Amino acid sequence: MHHIEPTPTSFLGRAQEIAEVGTVLADPSCRLLTLVGPGGIGKTRLAMEAASLHRAFFPDGVFWVSLAQLSWIDDLLPAIAEAMPFHFQQGSRSPREQFFAYLHEKQTKQVLLVLDNVEHLLDGVDLLTDILAATTGLKILATSREVLNLQEEWIRPITGLAYPDQEEGKAAGDYSAVQLFVGRARRIHGDFDLIEDEQGVVDICQLVEGMPLALELAAGWLGTLRPTDIAQEIQRNLDLLATRVRNLPERHRSMRSVFDHSWQLMRETDREVFQKLSVFRGGFTRGAAESVAGASLPTLAKLIDQSLVRRTTSGRYEIHELLRQYGAERLGAAGQAAVQQVYIDYYLGLLHRLESDIKAHQQVAALDAISTDFENVRHAWHLALQQRHVVMLSLAVESLRLFADMRGRYHEIVALLQAAVEQFPPSPTEVQHFLFSRIQARLIHLILLGSLHREQDLRVQIDTCLATARARQDQAEIGFCLLVSGILAVWEVNGKHSHFPTRAATLFQESTAVFEALGDPFCLAEALNWLAWEIPLTSDDVHLSGQVLLKQSLDLRRAIGDRHGVAWITLNLSCASLDQLNYLAYEVYAREALVLMREMRSAKGTLQALFNLAQATLLKGELEEALALAEQMRDLAHEIDNLDGARLAADLRAFVLCVMDESYAESAALTQTGRSIPLELFFGNQYNLGKCWGQAVVDCGQSKYEDARLSYATFFWGRSNYRCDDPGPATLCLVLEAAALAHEGMLEAAAELLGLAFQQPSRASGWLRRWPLVARLRDGLRCKLGEEVYRAAWERGAAQDLEATVRSILGNMGKTARKSANHTLLEPLSERELEVLTLIAQGLSNREIAQCLVLSVGTVKVHTRNIYSKLGVSSRTQALAQATKFKLL
Repeated sequence: MHHIEPTPTSFLGRAQEIAEVGTVLADPSCRLLTLVGPGGIGKTRLAMEAASLHRAFFPDGVFWVSLAQLSWIDDLLPAIAEAMPFHFQQGSRSPREQFFAYLHEKQTKQVLLVLDNVEHLLDGVDLLTDILAATTGLKILATSREVLNLQEEWIRPITGLAYPDQEEGKAAGDYSAVQLFVGRARRIHGDFDLIEDEQGVVDICQLVEGMPLALELAAGWLGTLRPTDIAQEIQRNLDLLATRVRNLPERHRSMRSVFDHSWQLMRETDREVFQKLSVFRGGFTRGAAESVAGASLPTLAKLIDQSLVRRTTSGRYEIHELLRQYGAERLGAAGQAAVQQVYIDYYLGLLHRLESDIKAHQQVAALDAISTDFENVRHAWHLALQQRHVVMLSLAVESLRLFADMRGRYHEIVALLQAAVEQFPPSPTEVQHFLFSRIQARLIHLILLGSLHREQDLRVQIDTCLATARARQDQAEIGFCLLVSGILAVWEVNGKHSHFPTRAATLFQESTAVFEALGDPFCLAEALNWLAWEIPLTSDDVHLSGQVLLKQSLDLRRAIGDRHGVAWITLNLSCASLDQLNYLAYEVYAREALVLMREMRSAKGTLQALFNLAQATLLKGELEEALALAEQMRDLAHEIDNLDGARLAADLRAFVLCVMDESYAESAALTQTGRSIPLELFFGNQYNLGKCWGQAVVDCGQSKYEDARLSYATFFWGRSNYRCDDPGPATLCLVLEAAALAHEGMLEAAAELLGLAFQQPSRASGWLRRWPLVARLRDGLRCKLGEEVYRAAWERGAAQDLEATVRSILGNMGKTARKSANHTLLEPLSERELEVLTLIAQGLSNREIAQCLVLSVGTVKVHTRNIYSKLGVSSRTQALAQATKFKLL
């Protein structure tokens, strides 16, 4: 006998929960299983489905008992008896005696008793213990918002349906929460199309955390609102989640009524704690709950039992977002200023306390603590802004700056600091003005380090901050402002480290002196690191060598346990090694830096280390490893939305695929994708070294030699003084030009260039031996020239001076052809304008062109305007079209 009523709607998802319930019900040691969860989570439907699917376990009957309408615990026994079914008789025996006599007669029967909505009858659940004791074959499956706390009880917490969150590679329509919403939506609008507003549906599912009742109530608004609008309204107003459907139980017609029911079942002390807990965002620890909300361990346990708070596998505690909104409303009505103040003090105070740990041996743990509680930190910051707690904000800002830089969270932290600067303009009060200045200086620092472009005069701002620090005679702040001012000076010349004394070098030297006098090893190490890049890496003055300064910085960081600093200095040493053409050290430091960056979970640093190592392995011919590294770089760049990394990874992959198996079509597609991504780098010149290499190899492989020649100059941009003696890019230039010359019939010249290319160190030229095109080129030259002539040309080339040869190639690049075409214009382009036009065609920005040609951005803009005027156009696209028409490219 089975008394489970059919339901009018389909059942979606829950396959794992159904299987787990079946496993537990089949276990002989389990007699009582309670499905526990908040109202609206779908406990009843799950119990129905599980009982139906597993009724074969209970051949003597599955009996359903709905308890929602009962008001008194004395009604519990009659409701169970009626459902089984059992009819009471008139007589001397009490109803209880009659029912238990009935159970005794059927004690071995395999029966499942499903009790739905037990939470309001908990004072009477001892009856369940007696029923289990009177039988051997009967089992109970209960649903409740609160655990029954019986010895026999097995507990299965129920959460929402699966919904799109952070998982990659799964379509939104594959999630059961989305399927439920779409199914209900099509009952309202038969033509509802998920694709039309997929993000809105996803937002709804995330906001209600897959709660089935909330999804159904949200879908009911589709006649009035789009999914995106529904999601926005849910965030503002819990009352949106209500329905006018007549045949739903009253307690399920709105989420508010569902939560009101739970609220009525709570003790007053539990209510007070719960509404205070609603101030948290993104979960909380037991210590935070006790400090902010006064939650004792028994109270926390009680709230968990009531499905109002849940404990995660990590040991933190969470509240369902809709429940949190409900609690926040209750807190607002009761007065929230006091608890918000405690909350602000707790989290901004935590940031201040963690500052010393971030700068020393507890760095990783401190950063992890901020990362875990970042939503609380963000909320506390905004509350402090609302309540104008400038002092607390100023105390917390240094840890936020360090966290942003060390974990690559520039955009988020810059937004917080920007909000503070905008809300607290410079105050006439000296102290508040200084606190404002502290925040602004750190904002500028993060804008620069994060390459975040802002339409504001950073020079005026940092100079004002420095003047304020000097007026206060705060040496630590003076040193910091000098450091930021120096970084800005680098930025003002487009990130090009000049390797001779500059304004930036002077500022870094002043900053270094301040931090040395203060005995601050953390900041001193940072200043030394920046100073190292503004003076020659090797110098006659052994105390003023960039290499020496980097190693001094490294020693300081190791001494204080600054793992993040050690990682970046190691990466910088990799770049410094490349500047000295030491490719072995370049790879060794890059490998070490990659391990350290991953340990620190620095996405930005990991990207740069991946690039350095991929380039080092590529050049020496270990192409399989280079490809794997480039693919890791691509994946990480997409994960954190880093355009620089995505573009450079595409070019690296194109290069490797061409050389490995001559996949020119696939590589061409990669380079086209890469060229569509704007490159924004202005620091780390070595990081830019491989840009456009892939495109050039693709062009050569497809016999587009003139196109390949247009890339030659970009091989060397970012290198000090066009470092044409660097065997890495020089070898590439020589090989591509050799292929072009061979195509033009200049066979001996081609053989000479190949001879010089193969003369270069294997760590910079190993890839040549892996490219089939080069093997065919050599064989072709040997065949056409004859062995003797070929060998003589090869040896002449091997004896040539690398730098002189490369400079000659660059100087002659397409010059004759372009001059002829140029004279067809009414007003020909100058040589410099032709160079600028060539780089525009490569997709370089004004800043990149300025770096490549060692010009200011302003001068490049002037040349660009002249090009537009002479070609009679008004945009880059039009200029390239005209230049192609006139064969200037």
